[in-house]
Amino acid sequence: MNQTFTFLGVFAHPDDEGSAGGTLGQAAAAGHRVYVACATRGDGVDAKISDPALATRETLGEVRSQELACACAKLGAQPPIFLGYQDGEVDQAPLEDAARAVARLIRELRPAVVITHGPEGGYGHPDHIAVSAFTTRGFALAGDPALALDAPPYAPAKLYYTAMPRSYLERVPAFRDRRADIRGQALRFLGVPDEAITTAVPVADGQTRKLAALSCHRTQFEFDPQTGQPKLFTTSLPEPQRSQFFGHERFVLARGPVLSNGLESDLLAGLR
Repeated sequence: MNQTFTFLGVFAHPDDEGSAGGTLGQAAAAGHRVYVACATRGDGVDAKISDPALATRETLGEVRSQELACACAKLGAQPPIFLGYQDGEVDQAPLEDAARAVARLIRELRPAVVITHGPEGGYGHPDHIAVSAFTTRGFALAGDPALALDAPPYAPAKLYYTAMPRSYLERVPAFRDRRADIRGQALRFLGVPDEAITTAVPVADGQTRKLAALSCHRTQFEFDPQTGQPKLFTTSLPEPQRSQFFGHERFVLARGPVLSNGLESDLLAGLR
């Protein structure tokens, strides 16, 4: 019988799980238990609604919660867990309080692997940066026997940050020139130094599940009326660029044993 593990992804907003969707979907398909925790319900004052027929400001949180539940089901993950923070205000949450909430969740679910945003927040998004910080702190607190929470101490084996290699920004003009409008600022993708990437998971088998999951986020994206698929930057690139840049999901091993000088191809490397 194959050994099974638990994965926990902690992200800021509904659809952020897509940054590791191929990896999480493949893990679930292999029989591992997968959870997605989301800091918010995606209904902050800055939230944009792709089609006003789908939601109003008053219903957006509930609608996006349902969209994330749909995405988790498509990935084969458990129903999503919401941490209860307001979209656009996560960076204002007290770090230690938020970290304890994550530590409590880790003790309850006992994941071998935790995945979250990198400290650069992908493109400097304040909510992403905050989630990275309190998940990293919560990862450490979960195994601290001196900390009294609702469950016994438990230390996961690995913590990974999702990552975009900086070389992509240099090689693909659409990446280099892309901007995200967040709180009135045009934030550009930052990427991480290529040498910081520790792990490149091939996700060809997970791309169909990942796209199906992203298609659940109907209030987030415009959709192609002919294909019925969301209009994503990843799918706009022609082959072979698409496979070159998105045939793998890349990560930085933030906590846990480094097994070799080469790239890992599996988040469970060394744990099986």
